[in-house]
Amino acid sequence: MPQQITIGLFGFGSVGSGIYHVLKKKQIPRIHLKTIVVKSPNKPRSIDSKNFSYRAEDILEDTEINVVLELIDDAQAAYTIVKKALESKKHVVTANKKMLANHFEELVALSKKHKVSLLYEASVCGSIPILRTLETSFAYDNLKSLKAISNGTSNYVLTRLFQKLQPFKDIITDAQKHGFAESDPTLDIDGWDSKFKLIINNYHAFGVLNTPEEILNLGIRHVKPEDIEFAKEKNFSIKLIGHSNLDEEGLTAYVAPQFIPKTEALTSIDFENNAVEIDAEFAHQHLLKGKGAGSIPTASAVLSDLVSLFDDYCYGYSKARQQSAEFNDEKLIKVYMSSYDRKDLKPIKFETEILCGTQKHLQYKIGKISVKSLKQQTADLSSELFVAVFPD
Repeated sequence: MPQQITIGLFGFGSVGSGIYHVLKKKQIPRIHLKTIVVKSPNKPRSIDSKNFSYRAEDILEDTEINVVLELIDDAQAAYTIVKKALESKKHVVTANKKMLANHFEELVALSKKHKVSLLYEASVCGSIPILRTLETSFAYDNLKSLKAISNGTSNYVLTRLFQKLQPFKDIITDAQKHGFAESDPTLDIDGWDSKFKLIINNYHAFGVLNTPEEILNLGIRHVKPEDIEFAKEKNFSIKLIGHSNLDEEGLTAYVAPQFIPKTEALTSIDFENNAVEIDAEFAHQHLLKGKGAGSIPTASAVLSDLVSLFDDYCYGYSKARQQSAEFNDEKLIKVYMSSYDRKDLKPIKFETEILCGTQKHLQYKIGKISVKSLKQQTADLSSELFVAVFPD
């Protein structure tokens, strides 16, 4: 149990600056931020340049620093930093979900080998303590499903579209101005960010470690006004969901826009907010919701991880030790596909075709298809095809 936490911080972007200001405001006596390393000396920042270093070694080789905060946006550079920090027997707190999804097994093994903690609550749903909840409150309750709205950018865009139909690009620009979207929003709106988070959630919730290559991710880039009208007519909202379901046939998991009945609680999660709906054997349904984006809310999750180190907290990975569920991508799901050009719909072959129709100028079809087949058939499509999944 460390008596004093001495921090080396990598990154001073949205989350990095957020934790800096949170620590300054809280002034926790046993926590000291010693060194901040950033990449560019020329980038304008909110505090004086004398507070920064530009060499990773100033943190990684400093024996006084016992905790590394990794809060940069470069996944490969983050991997190098985190690996060296763990090998140097420093505790690590990170928010980099892409880095974790690609190197999870190796980094967890390193943290166990060197008897240090690797914590990453902020990587999944901003201020929502989902990982701690899964590891404690649901450690010995069998989970049946997990549905997560885990990307603030996509949820912000979809909320705005349901309020008032307007050009997709205008909403993205507005989200960027408010700090809810990156300058390149590809990872958000195409479902990659949600996929990395789903992989992390699945290991804590079901004990299954997926690779990014295994998981289907479909985004909201090609959602059209007529798709919104279709959803409203059927009394649905549309949310980008990371959906995992465990039954006797194994774990089915994917990221895709979903039609959510207006009667369900997830429909009330708007703008940059995130939520996770847990369905467990004994506890039944629970909904955790909160700020999923923004500097200070995400910094609060980082602070929670930091403080937990005083109690030698580390993840128990209880589900991985209890069960050996298999990943199953052969399960059939009911899917809606739409495009302004009917030719875009032809390449997709359903297992069972249910309906073809039109919504003003939009052409759509509905049918059942396996997750695996949907992933294969949409992998190389260049068309403006929108795909959404119906409820179970």
